[in-house]
Formats: sequence, C-alpha cells, structure tokens
Amino acid sequence: MKKILILLLTISLSISSLLAESISVKVTDSRPIYKTISKRVPYTYYEDVERSVPYDCGRTTVNRNDIGLDTIVGTVLGVVVGNQIGGGNGRIAAKIGGGIGGGYIANQIRTGNSQTCYRTETVRQKFTSYEYEKVEKIVAYKNCGYIGNRLICKKTKRRQRYIYLNY
Repeated sequence: MKKILILLLTISLSISSLLAESISVKVTDSRPIYKTISKRVPYTYYEDVERSVPYDCGRTTVNRNDIGLDTIVGTVLGVVVGNQIGGGNGRIAAKIGGGIGGGYIANQIRTGNSQTCYRTETVRQKFTSYEYEKVEKIVAYKNCGYIGNRLICKKTKRRQRYIYLNY
C-alpha cells in the first residue's frame, strides 16, 4: 500500500513539473551575502626555559668490595629487623634475608655509587598558541532582476546571469 502511494506521488510530481512553465529573468543586480566566522590562527613564539641536565661530573668510585664496620652494623640491624618478622622456620628465613639486605644497603651507602651530577641549562623552546580572528566569508549571492516593474530576487550559491522561475 505504501509503495503504491509513493509511486503515485512521484508520478504526480513528475507530471506537474513537466506541465509547469519556466520563466527566465535577466539578473541586473547580484550581491554577495556575508557571514562572520571565527578562524583559528596559529602563532609561534619562543621562550628560554631552564632545565636540569645530567652530566658526567668526573668523580670515580672505587669499590674495593671490602667489608667495613658499616657493613657489619647493617647486617646486624637487618638480622634484628628480620627477627621481628615471621615465626618458626619463617623467622630464620627472615633473619637471613634481613642480614643480607642490611649488609648490602650499608655497603652501597659507603661506596657512594650515585655519580650523577646535574647542571642547569637554559634552552630556547618553541611554543605554539592560537588566536581567533573574525573573517567575513561569502556564503551566498542575492541575484535580482525585473519582470516588468516587479523586482524578483533569488538566493543562490554562485552569481547567476539568469534567474529561472517555475509557476
């Protein structure tokens, strides 16, 4: 039922457009229609930025891998902390782990493996920011002409030489 109605409507529109007469009117005045839009415009600027940069400061570390008093104290403290953790065989494992960990940490602190030095460096860095500017853009044309003494106007996307009217 719907298909038949759509078909009849299409046929009637086609017949009416064939029977309609068309008049062409010579355009005497065509004026652009403007619209104000905001346009995003990038601009670049540079700033001096300070940053910390690692460098080789020339210190050398001698790790003789010897056991000093600090390593022994660290081991003992690790065993004491490990004794507070766990129970039974777990306590023995915690003592061993605590002793090894405490000795290692104390030995690393003594040898001073941290050899990274930093200096402040000024670097010119590029930044991009955006500003909005208003721009007039042509969006259509108002094309006008006369039929006798009657003014007829039609809005189109482009300038027209003739306006075509169906009636």
